[in-house]
Amino acid sequence: NAYLAMAASLAAGLAGIEEKLEPPPATINAYAAPYAAPLPRSLGEATALFKQSEMARKHFGGEFVDHFALTREWEVRQAERAVTSWELERYFESI
Repeated sequence: NAYLAMAASLAAGLAGIEEKLEPPPATINAYAAPYAAPLPRSLGEATALFKQSEMARKHFGGEFVDHFALTREWEVRQAERAVTSWELERYFESI
């Protein structure tokens, strides 16, 4: 969601200003940045982190965070129920 991404960027910038944080050094690969927490590798992981985020709750409100997290949890459940083309190609012959 481009609107949420922009709002998150603005909230992060505002939090940095309010807390007088120094930005970390620039990096090309955030997954390999030694100073940062690892980025989530799935929608489920990202949703859990978002749902627990005090900063998200402060800037977006708890009601929005809870509602949006519920919509992503639903999406994860739907994706887990789907049979992917890889699974069809890999396992179709064995059934």
